[in-house]
Amino acid sequence: MHRITSQEFRQLCISYIANIFLYSCALYIFHTNNYYTHFLTAQTKEALVTMFGIYIVLALPLELLLPGSRRRLESKGLIALRAFARYMREGWQYLSRFPLQRTNSPGMTRQEKTAILFLIVKFYFLPIMINFSFGNWLNVQYYWGQIGTFADTSLRLLDGVFPFLMALFLLIDTCYFIFGYSVEYPAARNEVRSVEPTLFGWLIALACYPPLNGITDKYFIWTADNSAHLPTVEATYVMSILALIFLFIYLWATLALGPRCSNLTNRGIVSWGPYAYVRHPAYIGKILGWWITSIPFFVGSGRLWEGMVALLGWTTIYFFRALTEERHLMADPAYMAYCKQVRWRFIPGVF
Repeated sequence: MHRITSQEFRQLCISYIANIFLYSCALYIFHTNNYYTHFLTAQTKEALVTMFGIYIVLALPLELLLPGSRRRLESKGLIALRAFARYMREGWQYLSRFPLQRTNSPGMTRQEKTAILFLIVKFYFLPIMINFSFGNWLNVQYYWGQIGTFADTSLRLLDGVFPFLMALFLLIDTCYFIFGYSVEYPAARNEVRSVEPTLFGWLIALACYPPLNGITDKYFIWTADNSAHLPTVEATYVMSILALIFLFIYLWATLALGPRCSNLTNRGIVSWGPYAYVRHPAYIGKILGWWITSIPFFVGSGRLWEGMVALLGWTTIYFFRALTEERHLMADPAYMAYCKQVRWRFIPGVF
C-alpha cells in the first residue's frame, strides 16, 4: 500500500462519503419509485444492494492501493455534489440581481459536467443491464435444459444449441456492461474522459432502452425472433448460423472494449479486435442479426411492409447512434487518428 498524507486521506474519506450518499439516494429510488418497483426484478434489487455493500467495503482500500499520482482524491460524486451546490447558490444570486446579464450567469466546468453526466449514465444503465443479465441467465438455463430433450439432431441444434449460444452471448455481453457501469478504476484503464454532450445524442441512445424503447416499439414493431423456423430445415440452419455469426461479432466488440464498456462515454479509444476493421462492429453485428432473424416474420406474418419499415426504423436509429458517437469522440485527438487508420464505419471496403 502506497504512503498517503493525513490531508490526502481526509480528502479520500470525504469523496468516499459523497459517493455513498449518492449511491444511497439511487438505491432508495430503485426501491421506492413506482416505475422501478415494477420494472426491476427482486434479484436485480438484491444485486444492487450487494454491489453497494461491496463498494462500501472495497472502495477505500482499492484507492489506497493506487500510486499517489493515480489516486483520485476527488470522486465524481464529490465533484457533482460540490458543483450542484455551487450552481444553486450562484444561480440564486444571479436571479436576485436585475437586470440579468448573460456574462454573469452560473456555469460548470468540463470536469463537473462529465462527473454529473456519468453519474446519470451509471444510475440509468446499471439497473437495466442487471435486469437484462438475469433474464439472459434464465434463458441460458432454459435452453441448456432443452438440449437434452430432443431426440432429433436437427431439433436439438435449432431449438436447443443455437438459442442457448445466443442467450450465452447476450449474458456475457450484459455482464461486461455491468462491470463497465459499476467500476471506474485507473488500474482497469477505463476512466471516463467525456460524456455525450448533446440532447439528441442522449435521446437517440435512450430510445433503444427501457422505458423509452416502449415508445419506439409503438412505431417500429419488433420482428426479430431467434427461435423461429423457416419453411425448410436447410433454410433455418442457414438463418441460425448467420444469426450466430452476427451476434458473435457483436459480442466480439464487447470483449474488445472490456472494462470500458458503457454507453454515451469516452473511456479511451479501442482499436483492436473488430474495431481494427470497422468503427462500429457492435451496431452492424446487432442490426444484421435482427434482419436475418426477422425473415420468418416476413415470410409467415403477411406483414412484410410493416416489418420492413420497422427494421429500417431501428437501423436508422442505430445509424444515428453511430454518427452522434463519432461527433462526440471527434473531440479526442486519439479518435481522429483512429478514424484515419480505420476508414470504414460498418462494412470493410463498402461503408
